[in-house]
Amino acid sequence: MTVQSWASYATSFALVIALIFLLRFAIGYLQPRLGRRGRTAHLSVVETLVVDSKRRLTLFRCDHRTGLILMGGETDLFLGWVSPDTEGAGLKQAESSASSLPEAFQ
Repeated sequence: MTVQSWASYATSFALVIALIFLLRFAIGYLQPRLGRRGRTAHLSVVETLVVDSKRRLTLFRCDHRTGLILMGGETDLFLGWVSPDTEGAGLKQAESSASSLPEAFQ
């Protein structure tokens, strides 16, 4: 093998490594932008809890407020806005509004 062929191999190897690094940075740049397709800046689901086979409790965020919805069964119920003070206080507020639910939902 000649020196020229070794230089050609080394140059090809360096070019492939450079392309791999460029592709890595391109994917890192594009991935957050491509992942936003179904999301909005104002509405998002924070957490979902399965209550039973038909119903689930969903905590969602709309702008800077957090709400609680009971979904499933015959109707969906909006249980109220959760207080932004602390999570524990917010859940107590949601539980107090849940006490006003009909007997079938308690």
